[in-house]
Order: sequence, then structure tokens, then C-alpha cells
Amino acid sequence: MKYTAKTIKKKLLSKKDPGDSSSRRDSGSKGRLKTTVSEEETPLLARANEPTPAGSAPLSEGWPADVRERGDFYHRARLFPPSVKEWRERLVERVLAEPHRFPKVPTGASIETVRALVDEGIAFIREVSRLLELVYETPRLGNKSDPVDELVYIILSRKTREGAYQHGYEALKARFSRWEELLDAPREEVTRLVWAGGLADKKTESLYGALGRLKESFGSCTLEPTRSWPDEQVEDFLCTLPEISRKSAYCVMMYAMDRQVLPVDTHVGRVLARIAPFRELGLDLSGLDHKQLQAVLADLVPPNIRYALHVNLLAHGRAVCKSPQPVCSECEVRKFCAFYRAEEVARAEASDAPTVIDLFSGAGGLSEGFHRAGFRILAAGDMDEVALKTHRLNHPAIPEENILVGDIRELKPETLRRIVGRRRLDVLIGAPPCQGFSMAGHRSKNSKTGYRTIQDQRNYLFEWLVALALDLRPRLFLMENVPGMGTAKKNDLSFLEMAKKRLEAGKYTAEVWDLNAVAFGVPQERARTFLVAASDEHLPHRPRGDYQNKRQSDLDTDALPPVTLGEAIFDLPPLEATSGNGVDRWDRAVDPKDVRYRRYLSKFGLVDHQSALIFNHASRYNNERDLELYALLDQGEDSVHAIERHGRADLMRYRRDVFDDKYDRLVERAPSKTIVAHLAKDGNGYIHPTQVRSITPREAARLQSFQDGYAFCGSPSDQWVQIGNAVPPVLSQAIARSFLHTLRSKK
Repeated sequence: MKYTAKTIKKKLLSKKDPGDSSSRRDSGSKGRLKTTVSEEETPLLARANEPTPAGSAPLSEGWPADVRERGDFYHRARLFPPSVKEWRERLVERVLAEPHRFPKVPTGASIETVRALVDEGIAFIREVSRLLELVYETPRLGNKSDPVDELVYIILSRKTREGAYQHGYEALKARFSRWEELLDAPREEVTRLVWAGGLADKKTESLYGALGRLKESFGSCTLEPTRSWPDEQVEDFLCTLPEISRKSAYCVMMYAMDRQVLPVDTHVGRVLARIAPFRELGLDLSGLDHKQLQAVLADLVPPNIRYALHVNLLAHGRAVCKSPQPVCSECEVRKFCAFYRAEEVARAEASDAPTVIDLFSGAGGLSEGFHRAGFRILAAGDMDEVALKTHRLNHPAIPEENILVGDIRELKPETLRRIVGRRRLDVLIGAPPCQGFSMAGHRSKNSKTGYRTIQDQRNYLFEWLVALALDLRPRLFLMENVPGMGTAKKNDLSFLEMAKKRLEAGKYTAEVWDLNAVAFGVPQERARTFLVAASDEHLPHRPRGDYQNKRQSDLDTDALPPVTLGEAIFDLPPLEATSGNGVDRWDRAVDPKDVRYRRYLSKFGLVDHQSALIFNHASRYNNERDLELYALLDQGEDSVHAIERHGRADLMRYRRDVFDDKYDRLVERAPSKTIVAHLAKDGNGYIHPTQVRSITPREAARLQSFQDGYAFCGSPSDQWVQIGNAVPPVLSQAIARSFLHTLRSKK
């Protein structure tokens, strides 16, 4: 049977214990805490009292999102609850005290450095817990709310299939109204009742021993007196009972006593060992059995998510992360998993795919297009640590040590030569910063800001990219930027011409391609310039788009109509302003055979219908004045229309004699205008065509042609910058196919 998120949920919930009436934990969404959040620009006190939007979900059952975290994904916690804060400091002390356990921590590291590494590990395990909770919804799986009932249940479950030990438990409960009655019954009778589960003699001895110890200690078969004991005392007592291990004690404490402990059974241990949390600290879980893992992991998970993580890991281990071989293709957390990533790295290294290094990679738009075309991405480098986090997460076949965070001016050619190895590098690609060349940025306001292109050091970073190309001698070279790089000049040469001439002086053949993403099926008008070079005279052929491009002087009337904004985002869940989350559960309601899928979503493989999750679909905060203005506008209108048709100049926040019009409602029957990084500031120029809000990062990612499973890390502001700066993968893929054809023709 092929498991999907829906079948897994159905399978697990069908096992819920019908006789357990406890409402202490709710296995469904009704028990979820709902919260709302706004962008940083909103006063925190005002946001704290905002109503909860429908459909909002918590960050975790035990760790609800702080008001500022709603749109975050795989981001360091902004606020630690008191219990987590205390645990975190103990963990920092442990890391400092046990360097042999955490070998990646630099010798002599300061407490601030260690705390930062620990916080990365916390962000990792917290996000894994959230994803699993969204998929499995924390089912109870038959555990008991009474601690003695749970103790009996755990004894019966040892090395036994689920149905068998549940049957044995129900048989005992039907026979004995009180556990004291079991102690008075013949052992042969108890053995017969639990026989079907196997190990009947041993389980019978354990039941008599444990229940007898309880009666001896407390006068009856009860654990009620221990409810007031501290965790350590409860654990020590339970572990004195016959056949009760630390894991079994933790199960009783967690399920029936609301203690924040983490039982590590075979399933939980196996999944965590494969995922490998805290690997940035060097924690190695390989080769440990579940008892050893229990000892190591007991205190490495934030206390308030231990229950949800245990239950959902157990469900995941049974349904997907199986022994001996996990079903990684159906795993919703595989990109976080060290086992899966190692498999992907090994598969890539064994292939003969042409190789690429991506510098100024950002979140990985260029890399993604080349990957889709069949290239192997060897390494990626950028100064933006959060963007590289996104790149690393979404490209598991790149060894993590080949994600290079830092200034390109400090990147040594030897580092790249080591990564390339004995083979010659096939392609070097990069997209240096474009802000200094963009006519939508500083250059459009030269007279107001005093900005000078030749004085902006970012505008010269391309020189290091070119220098590395001349040093590494890749067969092909690609540099992307805005068209303004070809018009901004120094000493009568444009910056683009400077780059081209340096390549030609280094015996490369080079030419410039001006391409518009819309011509290649991207639902967005996005004109970009590409400098292409080859180490011999055989340049790749300039790719030709199949879709109409209105900016082309020779418009091809036989070309396909451009893909529209509506075709790109029509199926995404509707939202109100200030709703949605960094990741949510998404039970897709649209039939994948819907004709609207064909031209874009299906054609370019952007939708994974097997996934239960949607990433980065969170709408920003908007004040009431903005929302009122948004509602007045028809598609294609800006605030001028609101003033002229409705006389509502009072809704304008900006001086119109200083600022260009900042409001614009997008049109669903046309391609979007260019998605820009400025969306990190506000979304007034990108108002949703049919909903009263600005677009979400996921909608912008759709317009940039990223697949739905491509998750953007960090805060919403981080996500917007990454998406706005990216090269659309569909455009990149078209270029990569041309490069691939050239490389193959040379063999």
C-alpha cells in the first residue's frame, strides 16, 4: 500500500483507544491552540490582543508560536518560555562540559558561540516536531491516562505487535475491576489472558512484581502519591519495579502523569538517529541502540515538545521511517534528515552528471534550474547565511560542508578546486548583487539620494566571480544581473562590458543574452541580462521561449499566450490579512486534473499532490486604512483610481509629490509584474487580485516558478528578500538545457 499523508492519518487515528475518555490530550485539530501574528512594523501590544484568524495553527502543541513567529520557518526562536529557557542554559553548560560528545564546538568557544549553536539545534528539532505534528496530529495511540493502567499497558507492549498487546490489556481489564484482584488471582489465569501477545510467562512475572511493589509501598495498586514527587524521584522509583527500564518509566510519566520527559523506544530512537539532531554540534547517534539513545537524547529535546515529538515520531517510524529501509519518497521531513541527505549525496557522487558551482547563490534559483535540467550542484556560496540555509535545505545532494558562507572576496580558489576534485568543472554560475544597477532602486533616485554607481562597492563584486572563472577554467560560465548592469558605466564602459572584456582577455568567448522570464512560461514580467562565456568558441545557443513576450520588438504571434498570475496561484488556500503560518497542513481540494493546472503547475511540476504541507503561505499585517484602500481598487488599479473615483485621498500614507504610487492591485488574467526584494518592506504594490491583502511569500514563489516543496527559511522579511532576488528556476532550467546540449556535443 502506498502511504500518503491522508492514509497515514486514517491508519493512525483508527487505532485510537475507544475506551479512553481522557481529554488531557486531543489528537485532532480541535485541541490546537490558535494564534495570530503580524509583521515587525506592528506595535507588539496592539498585536497581542488581535483576534485569532480562522484556520490558524500553532507552532507546536507544547510550544505555541510567539506573536512575532507566525510567518517564520526554520528560524531561531524569538522567545523562550521559562521552562525552555532554563533547559536551554543547562544544555549550553552540558555542551561546554562534554566536548567529547559535541566535537564540532570550537575549542575554547565562548558561551555566546555555544548558545548560538545550541539555538540552531533547537530551531532544527522544533521545526521537525512542527512538521510531524502537522502530518500526524499527535494521536494518542491507545495510551492510558491512569498511571497504573499505563504501567500495565507498557509491560504488555514489550516486544509485541500493537493489536496483540491491546487485546491482552482489554482482557485483563475485563477480568479484573481493580488491579489488586490480579494479585489474588492464579498466575496461570493471568498468563492465559496475556498469552496471545507472546512472552506471557515473563510478562506475568513482571505484572505481579510491579503491582505487588506498588501495594507494598502505598497500601494499594496506585501511583497517586508519586504525583507530587519531582521527576527524578518518580523515575528512580519506577525503575526499581521489575522489568521497568528508563524508557518504560518515561512512558508512564509522560502519558499518564503529564511529565515533560522523552521516552525513546525502538521507533523513536531509529528516526532520531536517522534525522541526527544537533549535528551542527557534532552529536553522533550512529550505531547506538534505543537504550543508549535513551540515555543520550533524554535531555536534548525542549521539554515542552517532548510529548508531541515522541508520539509523532512513533507514528512516523511505523508508517514511513521503517526498519530496515525507510520510505524516504513519502517522508515530509526528509530534507532535514541526515540519512536521506547522505543517500542523496552518495547518489549524486556516483552519477556522471555535469557539474556546477553556484556563487552569489542566494536561496538557489539558478541552482534549482540547473538541478532540474540534470546538473549536479557541487557547491553554493553567498554572504547571506539565511539564504544559504534555504539553499542547503532544498538541495540535499550538496554536501553540507560545500555550503560556503562568506564574502566572495575571501573565497580561495583552492577551496573550490578541492571541491571540484580531479574532474574539470563544467559550469560556474553566479548572480552578483543587482541593487546598485537596478533602475527601480538607488539609480532611479540619484538626484534625491546622491547615489553614485561607481562608488558602490557591491557593483564591483562581479570582478571576483570573473577572476574565479579565469582561475578554475570551467567549460562554461553564466552570470545573471538586471539590464541596468549594461547601462551603468565607468570610464565609458558599462559594468557588463567590463566583465565581458575580462573574460575575453582570459581567452573565453562571451556574449550577452537579454531574456524575459515570461517568454519561458514564468507568470511574471522579469527582464534579466545573462553574460554567457565558453572556454572555446562553442557558445551555447540562446534559448528561445515558447510564450509571447510583449517587450520583444518582433512579437511572435504564433507563440503561446503568456501564463497568467491567476493560473499560477488559483488553487492556493484563501487567506485574510494577518493569517496563515510559516508552514501549515493543506488538504488540497482542487482536482489535479483541473484544466487550469495544465499550462503551468502541472507542466513544470510545481505541485506535489502527495504532500500534506504548504510552506510560507502567511499574509502580512495590514492596518485598517490600507485594507480599506485595497478593497476600493479593482484589478489593475492603483491609489490614483481610489482618489479619482472615490475621493479617498485620506487613505494615502505617502506624499505623492515625493514617492511614486506605491499601491497596485495585481491582475489575474495577465502575468505579474516583477517580484522584487522590496516586498520585505511592504506589499502595497502587490495586492492580491481577489482577496483584500497583499500576496504571500508562497504566492510570490509560485510567480517565480519555485516548486511548492521549496521552503524558504527565516523570518518573512528573509523569505521576501530570498524570493525577490532569485532567478526563476524555470528560466534557469531553459538556460541549463542549452548549456547541457553544448557540453554533450563537445564529448
